[in-house]
Amino acid sequence: MIIENGAEGACYVAKVDDKNRLHVNSSTETHAQISSIDGRGYNINTGVINLTSAGKSVLLYVKNNELNDLVVESMFYLIGNSTGGSGDVLISVRRNPTAGSIITNAVNCEMTGVNRNFGSNKTLTLDAFKGVEGDTITASGGKVVESIFNQAPTRAALDVGYIIMPQGTSISIEITPATGNTSLDVEFALAVHLEA
Repeated sequence: MIIENGAEGACYVAKVDDKNRLHVNSSTETHAQISSIDGRGYNINTGVINLTSAGKSVLLYVKNNELNDLVVESMFYLIGNSTGGSGDVLISVRRNPTAGSIITNAVNCEMTGVNRNFGSNKTLTLDAFKGVEGDTITASGGKVVESIFNQAPTRAALDVGYIIMPQGTSISIEITPATGNTSLDVEFALAVHLEA
């Protein structure tokens, strides 16, 4: 195939310069951007949860019930000021939890699969539960995939890369407040999309 230089300004021919370079105009979009445009991008958010001790609590549980893979693009957390607490806060992400009070109690997140394309009516089929003080999780064979220490107050993202969740798999986030904590507001959120 030979591509020859066309007339400038014509909408049906290509420009080839004197160094045999084909001139094109292109744009790049991420999977997350394309998914949002297609109505397959969603947000999940626990809303604010108050913790009144320094004990570990599981505050977010998500299980994919869709046929297609659910991709976790990013995880965010917001930690307020701690009353009485000093030192670091520990946050851990666990893969494939199977049981626990957060699942038994089944309290839906304040935002469960909110579509990022405000013109789309597509929905997401999943379990997205928010926890309370002292909620637990069991992960038979599951492991902690990420842990991070941080101090209150802070707002940050957990850098876990793309997490692929096929149908039936799950994820949870747990937090252990600083020693001596008697009141701490926290919030967790996920940005996700369904693979096409």
